[in-house]
Amino acid sequence: MKKTIIANWKLNPVSLKAAQKLAASVPFKAKNKVVLCPPAIYLSSIDYPNVGAQDCFWQNQGPFTGQTSPLMLKDMKIKYCIVGHSEKRAVGDTDEMINAKVKACLAQKITPVLCVGFGTTVEQDDLEAVDLLKSQLSLALAGVEAKKVIVAYEPVWAIGTGRNASPEHAEQIAIFIQNKYGAGKVLYGGSVTAFNAKSYLQQPNIGGLLVGGASLKAGEFNQIINM
Repeated sequence: MKKTIIANWKLNPVSLKAAQKLAASVPFKAKNKVVLCPPAIYLSSIDYPNVGAQDCFWQNQGPFTGQTSPLMLKDMKIKYCIVGHSEKRAVGDTDEMINAKVKACLAQKITPVLCVGFGTTVEQDDLEAVDLLKSQLSLALAGVEAKKVIVAYEPVWAIGTGRNASPEHAEQIAIFIQNKYGAGKVLYGGSVTAFNAKSYLQQPNIGGLLVGGASLKAGEFNQIINM
């Protein structure tokens, strides 16, 4: 079964030409399903079968300067949207706001990629991490048909640090999220590279990966999507 590999480019690259070159370096057909999430300003200019946004607002229109709505994303034929990323939580996104974004995406038939794991620490064991995730998931998925949502487990201490969570830990978290909440898929994210990606993809309950820095390196990312 194909797994889902999502490339989160974050605030990269710094020109449209470079973004289009990066997208063109990723083959349309791979062993796994691939979603590219460039910065919002490039969304309409990226030619790829599955394109996702890095965030959205929960209102479709109105006096909300600087925001991008799910209705706008739908008009651009965007199929996925990351919500609740730790970098957004760090600047003020609450679980209630994230829940509103999830609902707004689903209303436009856009698949939300709900990130959880903000607030975790490397010292926590599986049970301690689960306690924190219960709060985030219960609030973010309130009133939502969870099977229509992709959940990405990204322990914040692993993001961009080079210290990835163990595949066994990520697998146990994926089992918990599926059994407790019925999410459509559970992905792992956090310092994913070509050297460790396969160990996650081999886990039966991990449905794919959310890849940050490695997605900006065409050669490495192409290895990951074909594992």
